[in-house]
Amino acid sequence: MHNEIFRKEHRRFFLGNMLRGVLWLSLILGFFIFLEWVEFDYYTFLNPFYNRPFLLILIYTFSEVFFGIIPPELFMIWARGYGDSSRYIEVMAILASISYMAGIVGYFFGRLLGGTKIFRRLEEKRLNKVIPLMRKYGFSLVIIAALTPVPFSATCMVTGSVRYSFRKFLLFAGFRFIRYAVYSYFIWHATLI
Repeated sequence: MHNEIFRKEHRRFFLGNMLRGVLWLSLILGFFIFLEWVEFDYYTFLNPFYNRPFLLILIYTFSEVFFGIIPPELFMIWARGYGDSSRYIEVMAILASISYMAGIVGYFFGRLLGGTKIFRRLEEKRLNKVIPLMRKYGFSLVIIAALTPVPFSATCMVTGSVRYSFRKFLLFAGFRFIRYAVYSYFIWHATLI
């Protein structure tokens, strides 16, 4: 009976966060369609950034390592302006790889600093919502964070701090690539409207 309740709760949590992810993606796509409808040339607005890809990749990397401060979808929009689909796929593969690697950095950061004063302070300020979820859902939280708006980097940090298996972590964190593939597919097609 307890397992059945846990599974239902787990499913509800997963589906609720997937729904949030779909809602966030829908808002972004709706925003794109609105910009097209009002004939706003967002590529002109983003043009200064196309001349500084290294700076944008640096900002993106910083954001992914430090709790995903900037939503990755904004970088997907930026990447869309680089031209043909093969170039877009290449940039998206780079962004997804950076996000995955940032998760690994977060895992080792948590593993190295877990239990220290610095980490306890970080738990109080930034990780206070993730820790109870990790205790409750375990490794499934890594998959949920990889696929949904649940903070991926923070989840990876907590995963490292509780010393979950690194090998399993690598496997489950790989779901991050699926999120990037799906989101970038829809962003690519939304900008073709």
